[in-house]
Amino acid sequence: MTNEYGFPPSLLEQPLEQRLLYFKNPNLAIMHQKLKIAFDRVFRTIHEPGGASIILVIGPSGVGKSTLLSLLKKKILLESIQQMSADPGWIPIVCVEAPAPGKGTFRWKNFYKTILLAVDEPSIDQKIDYESDGISRNHQGRLIVGLKATEDSLRFSMEKALTNRHPYTLAVDEFQHIGKLASTELLQAHMDCVKSAVNITKVPWTGFGTYQLLNFLELSPQLSRRTKIIHFPRYSLDFDEDIHEFKRVLEHLQLKMPLVQTPPLRQKYWEFCYERSIGNIGTLIGWLTDAYDLCISENATTLTFEHLQETAKSARECEQMASEAIWGEEKLIDNKHTSKSLRTVLGFDDSQTKIDKHDKSNSNETKELNNQKRKQKIKPFQRNPKRDQVGGRKPEMS
Repeated sequence: MTNEYGFPPSLLEQPLEQRLLYFKNPNLAIMHQKLKIAFDRVFRTIHEPGGASIILVIGPSGVGKSTLLSLLKKKILLESIQQMSADPGWIPIVCVEAPAPGKGTFRWKNFYKTILLAVDEPSIDQKIDYESDGISRNHQGRLIVGLKATEDSLRFSMEKALTNRHPYTLAVDEFQHIGKLASTELLQAHMDCVKSAVNITKVPWTGFGTYQLLNFLELSPQLSRRTKIIHFPRYSLDFDEDIHEFKRVLEHLQLKMPLVQTPPLRQKYWEFCYERSIGNIGTLIGWLTDAYDLCISENATTLTFEHLQETAKSARECEQMASEAIWGEEKLIDNKHTSKSLRTVLGFDDSQTKIDKHDKSNSNETKELNNQKRKQKIKPFQRNPKRDQVGGRKPEMS
């Protein structure tokens, strides 16, 4: 049972950890408007890629891409229960995270290992015989990847596993890590690895990442042609519906906090909440979780503006986040300049310019013809029509 604030009243008597866990519970996450739109588009595209071998879900850092991936995995697994029971060797979706490179660039060997272990789930009875050096199984059937396993052997085994399990997609979170610290030439090589894996296994990849992914496409036109981009944007102050939805999310979160007095996040602090989250719901939730943790640790009856200030990102951090987000949005959203550039490339502008010039020429000729007709109507020695001066003689200039 919940009270008028939206949480079980008994939580107010529970330890701090229980109250914090309730607020952080992912099962209580709000399906806000932009998350739902992105979810529906990705879900449909995974099932019907329409020729796309790579699906890129792109948005600013902190927008909620990891939450989106978690919801997708849950939905796909839920709808696939019957088919998985009939075919125990089939896995509908494989989810991994691309590790951030340390001092060097991205390491494919470690990534292949991560994918291989994710595909070869120990609960599946139908085990795959990889017949590769350094890859074996223990007495419980679990996959063991030894130190002697080479990058080539791991890649071969990974491709074999994906081919056998044949999921709808290989979902890769933090996909931009693949190109981190890479030169132009190396980045091209990384993208060729992705393209090759997709070609061999016939399993599309779905990458979740930041606007840095747009650089990948610019360097690989072939990859770009086979890629479907799904934009997962932040909420913008330019649109009234975005502001309304952001406030609605704030109200949901303030009611979800087990506190004696509901904090007025929507009523008083929504502008500050937007400013320090730049409209990213993932960033907002993480920040409010820290603020709520601070609040209950002080045994406060409600969350105050001071709690928000104490746990908020700095203005400098948020400015950088906003700049990166605006850059990505401008790259993805068509505008008059990009439309004109496209028409120029296709050859439309030259034709249009000729038409415009022809129309302008016709307009000038028509204007001249009308002037001539007016002149012909005026008889010789007859003055042109004009307004006569009234009110006395015009004063002389001294």
